[in-house]
Amino acid sequence: MSNIVIVGDGAIGLLYSYFLSATNNVTLITRSKKSGQQYYYQGNNGKQLIKIKTLNNQNLTCLGGIDIVIIAVKAYQVQTALSQLTPYLHDSCEVILSHNGMTDLAPIMGMLNEQPVYFLTTRLAGFKANSATVIHTGNGESILGACYSAADKKYHTLVSTLCAIPSLSYSEQIDTIRWQKLLINIAINPLSAFYNVKNGALNSPKYNSDIFNLVSEACFVANKLGAGVTLPDSLENAYKVMSATADNFSSMHQDSVHNRPTEIDAMCGYICQQAKLLNLKAPYNQYYLDKIRHKKSAN
Repeated sequence: MSNIVIVGDGAIGLLYSYFLSATNNVTLITRSKKSGQQYYYQGNNGKQLIKIKTLNNQNLTCLGGIDIVIIAVKAYQVQTALSQLTPYLHDSCEVILSHNGMTDLAPIMGMLNEQPVYFLTTRLAGFKANSATVIHTGNGESILGACYSAADKKYHTLVSTLCAIPSLSYSEQIDTIRWQKLLINIAINPLSAFYNVKNGALNSPKYNSDIFNLVSEACFVANKLGAGVTLPDSLENAYKVMSATADNFSSMHQDSVHNRPTEIDAMCGYICQQAKLLNLKAPYNQYYLDKIRHKKSAN
């Protein structure tokens, strides 16, 4: 059994905790002040306790012997979460990032010593019915990949350890896969949050031009950075996800409704940031970046 630490008790963090706890020792780090907080998984076979240890993120002194860390928090929380853990990570500990959007990896790499770093993108679906229960609504492909070449040589044992995660595979093209997911997120999240609609509503023709302009602009920037994505495929993928998740609200919509910070800076904001570095304009992504930021500040 491996000792796995998972940071974040959102839906994805709890789903990872449930699946991985079957064959590993899992510790979940949360911001909950409740000592010994218990969490539950609800799937097709009813509700059951997730068999893990829980720790508050301000009380980590008992951590030790960590084999794998999975950071499953919002993009803007990653650096803080990792900084709290770095004193407890030995050099061979494997670090896995799993969040929406794209961020600059340089600050994260600068916080670590020799630890191999990976990214895990997932289409596992679920939502929290309350603060302690995750409802598992669907499975989808989860793809693991190395963030740099040295880590790429060490993945076989890691994949074996994580194999309880449904439909898990490894890819040497994780950067392209992340770009593909970012483009889907850009097509769905800002619009669903701004117009207060479910994902399926975005199939309406009245949103076509916004979706096309956002994704076209992001594709252009992505390919200037060597992503190798195409506009037709990106649009097709986005509309497929809209249809497959038609009755769901996007994560950005939920964050906006509940007056929480959103991941807009890691989506439209990342495109605007990279466009500026390339001396390009990204007016559509800038428009929705400003709108979602303003919507949050106005709430």
